[in-house]
Amino acid sequence: MIENSSSAPPTIFLYTEEKRGNQLVESVVIGQFSDFSGSEKLLVVQDPHTRINFVYRIDAFSNNLDAVSITHHTEADFAARKSITINGATFKLGPPAEAVKLLRGKNQWIQDKGAILSVLLQGAATNTKSVGFVRSKIQRDRIEKIPPGVNVEYLRDRTPAASAPAADAQDPAAH
Repeated sequence: MIENSSSAPPTIFLYTEEKRGNQLVESVVIGQFSDFSGSEKLLVVQDPHTRINFVYRIDAFSNNLDAVSITHHTEADFAARKSITINGATFKLGPPAEAVKLLRGKNQWIQDKGAILSVLLQGAATNTKSVGFVRSKIQRDRIEKIPPGVNVEYLRDRTPAASAPAADAQDPAAH
């Protein structure tokens, strides 16, 4: 995880396959959802292009993050540890510092394409800011390893004042 200053939220790198090409995209960790028993914990990460907050189930064995929902809750909601209800289940929100602990020190993850497409389709169908948990997922081949030499898109390069190119082939773990 990368933290630029004590007030900057932690970030991770998500490997995505999209129209712009396959790349690692630096994304901000917004927080976590935890059911009251503590048995289910989900990670919330903001897509830097769309500003959508995706809720992910972590699959540490395959290095995948499986999107299960979209949420409109803000960083302030997670910091305040609010309680929310989704599909009849109550969850407690947690801040980014707690969320990154779920990642066990890994800063590179693969965004499962089938899961993200399922959530986006559900969101488009309901036309709401939040999507309840999506149970079924579009079946796609699951990627379990990030290819070497993939382009990296950093958040700092997305600002208008940045003079560096948006993607380079540096190792994000080295920063």
